[in-house]
Amino acid sequence: MHFPNFNKACILQQMAPNAMAEQESQVWPLAPSRLHRRSDEENPTFRAIRRERSNKCFVYVFAAIVLQSIFILVFALVVLRVKSPGFNLSSVSVKSLKHTTSPTSSLNATLVTELAIKNKNFGEYKFEGSSASLWYGGFKVGEAKIGKGRVKARGTRRVSLSIDVRSNRLPQEAKNGFEGEMNSGYLKISSYAKLTGKVNLMKIMKKRKTIDTNCTMVVVLKSRTVKDLFCR
Repeated sequence: MHFPNFNKACILQQMAPNAMAEQESQVWPLAPSRLHRRSDEENPTFRAIRRERSNKCFVYVFAAIVLQSIFILVFALVVLRVKSPGFNLSSVSVKSLKHTTSPTSSLNATLVTELAIKNKNFGEYKFEGSSASLWYGGFKVGEAKIGKGRVKARGTRRVSLSIDVRSNRLPQEAKNGFEGEMNSGYLKISSYAKLTGKVNLMKIMKKRKTIDTNCTMVVVLKSRTVKDLFCR
């Protein structure tokens, strides 16, 4: 007696556990895990950016040092450098003039002079009292006092003086040349002035400077004017 359906079901029932066992015993490969870079390893892009920033920082610091050095050098050469003020006789005019040529030559005149003091420094120039004089043939014929004062930084001060010229102050050895010039109508005289003072820079540096001016001129007796003023 045959039971085909029953045998088939038994066979399937016996095969099922074996298949499940094989399925469980089979090893399935795991999906590859995503690789992560170690935290202590830096991205090359970030490394390049950091290097570029470091280079720029170095350039900026170096440029700042150079600019500061240039500024200090210019400050020392321009601001802290003490120069002698300029000093000259800017103008001369005749205020009064009386002269004779016979029987003897004589001259009484008053000349108005203007001295210009030009301070080239960044600090004021304070000068002491002094004098200005007029000369003929190496002999003094007139003098006026210059009061003390000051010239502001990068400024100019003008000082006006009235100087009396008297020919009777000349010694005898100068009379002959003086009479000859008086007869020609032109009298050549010279002037000299000297100032001594100090340049004050930022109230921390003081340097003594002495300046002078030496000029020549010609007094025209007939027109009572002064021409050919030259200073050196």
